[in-house]
Amino acid sequence: MSNNSSDEVADVLNILGNETRRRILHLLSEEPRYFIQISKDLGISQQAILKHLELLEKFGLIGSYRAKSDLAAPARKYYHLNKSLYLSVGITNDNVKMEIRDIDHNKIKAKNSQGELMIDEEMEQQFEDNNDLNNLLNSSNVLLKKIDDKLNDIEQDKISLLRMKQNVMKKIHDSIRSNVDDVLDRAVLYSIVTSDLNLDVESLSEHFNVREKEIAIRLLSLKKRLNLPLEWF
Repeated sequence: MSNNSSDEVADVLNILGNETRRRILHLLSEEPRYFIQISKDLGISQQAILKHLELLEKFGLIGSYRAKSDLAAPARKYYHLNKSLYLSVGITNDNVKMEIRDIDHNKIKAKNSQGELMIDEEMEQQFEDNNDLNNLLNSSNVLLKKIDDKLNDIEQDKISLLRMKQNVMKKIHDSIRSNVDDVLDRAVLYSIVTSDLNLDVESLSEHFNVREKEIAIRLLSLKKRLNLPLEWF
C-alpha cells in the first residue's frame, strides 16, 4: 500500500471501524498473544478472532511468528503489531482531509520547526539508560506526561490551522458557487483548490467520468475566463 494513498486510508478506516479489531490491536500493543489468548481475553469465539486476525495480517497491521510454549505443547503462533503509522482525519464545514504517514523506527530526536529539541535530552537519555523496573515506571510517568503535553500543544496548533483553512475554503467555495453556474466547472475548480488530484485531462476525466475532450474544453475555458496560472494544470 502506498503512503498517503486514498486506498490505504480507506483500508485502515474500514479496519478500525470494527470494534473487535480495535480491541485486538489494543491487546497486541501490550504484548504478543496467540489467538486462544485473544479469544479468551475478549470473550469472542476463536473462529471469529481468526477471521479478524487474518484481515489485520493481510493489510500488514499485525505480523506473526511461532515460538515454543512454556508447557509441553507444540509451538504456538503469536501475533504482534507490525506497522507504525499516524492516521490524520480533518473534517470541517468546507474541507475533508485524510492521510496516513508511516512512523520511522529509526532513532530520530524530536525537534520543532526551529530545530529545537522538544523533549529534555538528559531526561530522555536517563530513561533509555535505565533498566530497573521500579525506576523505569517512575521515570516513564514523567517522560510520558511531557510527551503528551507536547502532543497536545501540537494538536491545538493543528486545530487552529484547520480553523483557518476552513475559513479560507469557505470563502473560496462561496465565491465559486456565486460565480460559476455549471456543475462540472465548479467540480473542476474544487479539485484545483484541494489539489487532491493530478490536474491533467486524463485523471480529471477518470475522476468525473467525463470524456477527455470535454474536460480539455472546460479547462481551456476556465483558464481564459479566470486567468488561471498555467502551472495549475
